[in-house]
Amino acid sequence: MQLLCRAALTLNLSRLCVCQSVSLFCRTVRDYQHCPNQISIFLDMLTNCTPVSSTQHNNKPICKVGIIADVQYADLEDRYNFAKTRLRFYRKALTLLQRAVTDWRAEKVDCVLQLGDIIDGFNKAENASDSALAAVIEVLKLVPGPVYHTWGNHELYNFTQEELLKSALFSGNLIQCACPKGKSYYSFHIHRKLKVLVLNCYEISMLGLQEGSVEYTEAETLLKEKNPNNDLNSPQGLTGTERRFVKFNGTLSTSQLQWLTENLQEARDSETNIIIMGHLSVHEESADNVCLCYGYEDIMQILTAHSECVICYLAGHDHEGGSCVDSSGILHVTFPGTVESSEQDAYATAYLYQDSFVIQGKGSYRSFQTKLRYSIVDS
Repeated sequence: MQLLCRAALTLNLSRLCVCQSVSLFCRTVRDYQHCPNQISIFLDMLTNCTPVSSTQHNNKPICKVGIIADVQYADLEDRYNFAKTRLRFYRKALTLLQRAVTDWRAEKVDCVLQLGDIIDGFNKAENASDSALAAVIEVLKLVPGPVYHTWGNHELYNFTQEELLKSALFSGNLIQCACPKGKSYYSFHIHRKLKVLVLNCYEISMLGLQEGSVEYTEAETLLKEKNPNNDLNSPQGLTGTERRFVKFNGTLSTSQLQWLTENLQEARDSETNIIIMGHLSVHEESADNVCLCYGYEDIMQILTAHSECVICYLAGHDHEGGSCVDSSGILHVTFPGTVESSEQDAYATAYLYQDSFVIQGKGSYRSFQTKLRYSIVDS
């Protein structure tokens, strides 16, 4: 163990990566003792999350990608969150989005990943859902490339999932996207060797679906079985990862899990790097447990089984943000809520290089770097 720690320090790894990776190693040390080859895998896992500052890229990036989460714009005065612990700057959020787009225009990004909750649920009560959406879409029109959206709970407070499929917040109908007919999850390529899978983490939920529908009923049955509270948005009395069983979360259907598996198998066969994005986190160390996807264990089992091709999972929802590198070396990043940022900026720009994917945060957003599973020989 001391040897591994010294190796980590020699590699100049971030404190976060060292602590998380050594912790993972300790939890499985018996398996490693019986499988010496796993030592090299562990070291690969460590080097997969080197800090941005440790690597100098002399070459120009192959692609550039904007990233933002939980803008939650509303034309309202600032208010505290439900727990009365954090102030939300609803009007400032639109300014922060504008600043992000201005920078992305200057950077000439190839696309933007919007991780959900682009407008706030309060818009519904103010009869301002359409006007709030129009305001953020007008700003995003200035992005030089396409904007790829995933849905969060706040989109579903304002619109039904059927309505969202017909709105500007559904990107699966873009010509470059592959979307199963009638579904809300889809995929696209940023580069021929980098593919993004966009999940609908609310396909099974009590949000945005007709009461009595198969998906709604499945979620309702699950929540009433797991959550004893009259208010299903409350995690009171729940502990650990059980706290995820609240109404403002959701999960994937069996068919979406199968779609995810098939895409990862195809990526592994074609040696294509994969980024997965969804509003909800799928690893308990990357976000507060109350922000986890109901079926996070099923999703993680699929990701682990296909870890040869997955480089990172990107999420929003938890406004404090979080990150971890799992036991397969996959980077999980939960980006903080832009609506609660006290900084002048709250977004990230990612850069694809031949051997790495570098996320450069600005303002309240942190920076990360992860190695590609398959290097890009030529661009």
